[in-house]
Amino acid sequence: MKKFILLTTSLFLFSCSVAEMNEQDDLTKELESAVLSTEDTSQKTNSLTSKDTDNDGINDVADADVDGDGELDNGKDDDGDGINNLSDVDVDNDGVEDNGTDIDNDGINNENDDDIDGDGISNEDDEYQNLSDTSLTRAVQEKITNYINTNYTGKTITEVEIENQIIEIELSSDVSLRFDLNGNFLSFDNDNNNDSDDSNDSDNDNDNDDSDDDENEYTSLSSSNLSASVQQKIDTYISFNYAGQTIVEVEVENQKIEIELSNDVELIFDLNGNFLKLDN
Repeated sequence: MKKFILLTTSLFLFSCSVAEMNEQDDLTKELESAVLSTEDTSQKTNSLTSKDTDNDGINDVADADVDGDGELDNGKDDDGDGINNLSDVDVDNDGVEDNGTDIDNDGINNENDDDIDGDGISNEDDEYQNLSDTSLTRAVQEKITNYINTNYTGKTITEVEIENQIIEIELSSDVSLRFDLNGNFLSFDNDNNNDSDDSNDSDNDNDNDDSDDDENEYTSLSSSNLSASVQQKIDTYISFNYAGQTIVEVEVENQKIEIELSNDVELIFDLNGNFLKLDN
């Protein structure tokens, strides 16, 4: 009888031990699964956009509550939408944008939005083959397209990149154009250097030494890549203020247009054709 009781007790204790081990294994698996799930989400989020500590869809720069603990730790949030006032395109939540613009309508103004067009890819990695692939408004797309058709007839877009509040367009002629987020032209780069072969003689090599410096220099406004409206604005200014003088050189660099006249006077304009100052 005693042996039977001892045997029964041993079986009971063994059964309890196995059950506890199974429960512990299940708990361990659940914890491991939760950790892996969190890591996967974190990796996915970080690979697509910039840091979002609490994974609420608002990047840390724009998030009024970065750690998601219910306490504001990154600026004020007057309308309680989770976006701090500096990043909120509609600070008072009245349906009217009063703090910048918001291309993808996510509530975060473009200045602090790490994914301006809302396609899940950070601005730094966002590249497209044409304007229609982007989330730019139709009005902005048309404005840029009209500029290209007017100033670069026959050229096609090979790449579009949106980064740091700038829309950069690369054309089939190796010219890169830059526009702001409203579609206004800012500047351009010409990547076609036409380097000479090593077999050329020394005279040709010397002639090409300054090719990079001459890249954005022109002998007249009409030979430049400036838009017709900007050319007209500069021509009008010169005709009114320097009657009888002609343009001998045009240089576009550092977001400015430098004009040298036949009387050796140098004028500086911005990229919209507005006069800035005389270059002493």
